[in-house]
Parts: sequence; structure tokens; C-alpha cells
Amino acid sequence: MTMPTGLLEWGQAGQYNGIDDRSAIAALYQAAGGLGGLVVPPTLTAGAGLAVTVGPWSAIADCGDGTRAVIGSRASTTFNETAGGASARVDVVWADINPDNATWTLSLITEAAMGGRAGVFLGLIFVPASASTSAAMQLNPGNARMLGPWGKAQFPLLTVSGTAWGNLASMTIPAYDSDVGAVYEIEAWGNGTTSASGTRQALSLRANFGSTPMQSVSFGTSSFGTTNFFRWWCRVRLLVVTLGTAGTVISFVKANQSEAGANLSPSNGNFTEGFATEASGLYTKDSTRDATFSLQASWSGSGQSIVSRVALPKRVA
Repeated sequence: MTMPTGLLEWGQAGQYNGIDDRSAIAALYQAAGGLGGLVVPPTLTAGAGLAVTVGPWSAIADCGDGTRAVIGSRASTTFNETAGGASARVDVVWADINPDNATWTLSLITEAAMGGRAGVFLGLIFVPASASTSAAMQLNPGNARMLGPWGKAQFPLLTVSGTAWGNLASMTIPAYDSDVGAVYEIEAWGNGTTSASGTRQALSLRANFGSTPMQSVSFGTSSFGTTNFFRWWCRVRLLVVTLGTAGTVISFVKANQSEAGANLSPSNGNFTEGFATEASGLYTKDSTRDATFSLQASWSGSGQSIVSRVALPKRVA
């Protein structure tokens, strides 16, 4: 089966000076933050036999000459995968571009072939050994690469009430979304209760990805007010230092807890703010695979609770 092709948006090779349009797109791209890549991600759906259907998509591609092009398809297209071999493999669905001809072509390439290649990442296909149909494969489309909140506000309503670390909010950092210097953030807030002052426990909040704990802040037993109710706010960030299967990241956490229904003042001792980040060292994180980034909480003992009411997952840089 011939792989799908299409024109760059507004592309009419040989009929006008296409580089002018690409220069205009480049200016708009930089003004909007300059991430590039998918704007509207496709769906990847298994069809009959080895067929894979790619849903409508659009993206901004680097043309390699200081300009950018809008590429994509408003209709679904189909291609055939290759059956699995003796061992499992991962294929990349990639859109190659030819700026001079004002065209793009879908390709199946290896992850190693992505480096320095003109075009756009559309997704990953995990092909098991000896797989004979696309239904037996794991189809992972790429994501819309954007700065700012990812979607609308979330309302997790997650409760942590014991010594085990538990999630208050989380987000997925998609495979190949990161750039060096990328910053992912979860901002969240909610409420909580403590036991009587003689049996109160310390509260800790931390950043976490996958099974890797990062920096944390802790509010001691004397941080809370005279009532048993408090409100809290926290921001955790994951900052990308290097990329790849052995990529590295660092973290940032800032949090506040304030007594509810009472006047806040230092003399009342009923609010606390804390901040933490690394003094040195890095955490290893694979940027070529999806990873869950989360805000977690833990108490030093039982009888307390913290609830997440609102969460805003974001990419801020």
C-alpha cells in the first residue's frame, strides 16, 4: 500500500512563492511560544489485517530554513504496518516534509532515525514479536504540544489520610513531548482536617514521577491553627535537563496551609509556607516514553486527612 501524502497548507508548488507563507507562519509560531509539532493530534486505530487508520490531524513543521509550515490531513488516511519479527520493536509514525515541493508523506521509521530528521512525530506503534495484525499492536498517538493549562480544571477529590504516600493530582508527560528546559507543573488546592492538638501529625507534600520520589516540604505538628480545619495550596514542577532514554530532570515544590475560618497572622501561628528544590543532583527520566507526574501527600500518623479539590496540569515552558 502506498503511504499517504498531502500538500503543505496553502502549498501550490510552482505557482507562487511558498517561502513567504512559511515565513509568516514562522513569525506566528514564535509569537505563540514556538513549541512546534502536533497541534491537533491524530487517532491511531487498528483496521483489518495490518491496516492502521490515522485520524485527522494538523501540525507545525520546521522546514530547516528558518521557516515553518502547517501540515496535516482533514480526513482519515490508512497505511499498512509490517508484521512483527523475531523480537519486539517500536515503530515511529512520522510525517516527512518536502518544503520545495510543498508536500508531506507519512513514514514508519525507527526511533534512532528521528534525530535531525525534518518533519513531525505523530505517534508510536509497539509491535510484539510475531504480531500478524495491527489489532495485536499497541498504538500510541502523539499529543498536542502546547504551553499553558492542558485542558480545563480537574476536580480530583482524592483523599490522603495515612502514612503511605498517595496522589492528590497527576498528569501524563507524553513520549517525545519534552525539550531541554521544558517545565511541567501541577497546581492544586483543597482542604483538610487535623485531630486534636495533642495528637496532630506532620503533613508532607512532594513531587513524584512514575515510582521516583522527588523533593518534598513538610509542615510540623505545630504548623496548624487551634481549629481542626485547614485549606492548602501546592505547586510542583518537573524541569527537563537532558533528553533521551537516560534523560534527567529536577524538581520544585512550594506549598501553603492556612487555618480555615480564622484570622491569619504570624502571632496566631495558623499558616505556614514551605519551598524545596535540589541543592545538587539529578533524577533519571526516560523522555521517549509516557510518564506520570504527580503531587503526593503523606502524614506522619493516622487521624488526619487532606483532600484535593482542584488541579491544573500545565506545561509552562
